Amino acid sequence: TNLPRECMGYSDFPFVPRPEHDESRDPRRYPNHREVLAYLKDFAREFELVEMVRFGTEVVLVEQDGRKWKIRSRNSDGVTRDEIFDSVVVCNGHYTEPRVAQVPGIDVWPGKQLHSHNYRVPGPF
Repeated sequence: TNLPRECMGYSDFPFVPRPEHDESRDPRRYPNHREVLAYLKDFAREFELVEMVRFGTEVVLVEQDGRKWKIRSRNSDGVTRDEIFDSVVVCNGHYTEPRVAQVPGIDVWPGKQLHSHNYRVPGPF
């Protein structure tokens, strides 16, 4: 990931290395994707959220129905399910599309250019 642990953790469950669960955990400040997944699994276990999550399920329709929301989902077996909810929260990866500043002359500048979106490790710098 290109975000430090401090920006990704929840205030009531900091994103710190937890080797007590697995010695192969990544202790770096900028953890890899496997470490982020492990943190989210730890969080879900800690707050007993696992049973509320439907893994392998895609939301295929979100539609307002009066003051409620109709949600259609499809599981990995292709089975669809319609449900009604009071509210909907859309969570997306807002860091997936970098915004690159337009700087006159940047295309001919001989130095190294790298958007923080693409930063992974400090070694090359």
